[in-house]
Amino acid sequence: MKNINNSTLWDVKPIKLSILVPTRDTVHSHFSYCLAQLYKTTSDVGIDVNLYYDSSTILTNQRGRLVNMAIESKSDYMLWLDSDMMFPQTTAIRLLEHNKDIVACNYMRRTKPLKTVAYTDLNDWDSWLPMEPKDELVKVQGVGMGCMLVKTDIFKNITKPYFEFTYKEDTDDWHGEDFNLLRKFREVGYDVHIDTILSMDVKHVGMYAFGAE
Repeated sequence: MKNINNSTLWDVKPIKLSILVPTRDTVHSHFSYCLAQLYKTTSDVGIDVNLYYDSSTILTNQRGRLVNMAIESKSDYMLWLDSDMMFPQTTAIRLLEHNKDIVACNYMRRTKPLKTVAYTDLNDWDSWLPMEPKDELVKVQGVGMGCMLVKTDIFKNITKPYFEFTYKEDTDDWHGEDFNLLRKFREVGYDVHIDTILSMDVKHVGMYAFGAE
């Protein structure tokens, strides 16, 4: 977000950003290209960027270790990216400019029926947020972590385990590690925001790229 002097957040104070990527054995070539472009574009404006990845099979452990890496590196922000995503090279810059504790992109699931990964009410699976661009940020209760910026300091205000799967007996369903992390943040007063305009250019790669079209 630009201030009244038309300067950016990182012009006022140096910003250190950790890009965090949980992976399996391989990553999509589309993701690798997007990541390289994002890394260069973000570094070129003066942001100190570090890249961390964890290759394993237990996602909750991966994400927990990546949080520790970001904290140990004294990063100001974490940019979570899943290795099956495509995104613009200015993604980190745009999300940082919002100057929010948590701001993410919405994107399509890779399975049918095609729905998005953002929900305004986690007690209602029909409350998924459509891919519609709006000028203002949209608040949600939950969203996937495929493309999400989080301020590092706010992890101090929640307890471990940060990431866990929980069973919802009333719906005979599970909440994933992403929704449970955001629930913890919401319980201590943090809002979860979606940049719906940027979301239109974010893709979830499967057999083809799932997007807004």
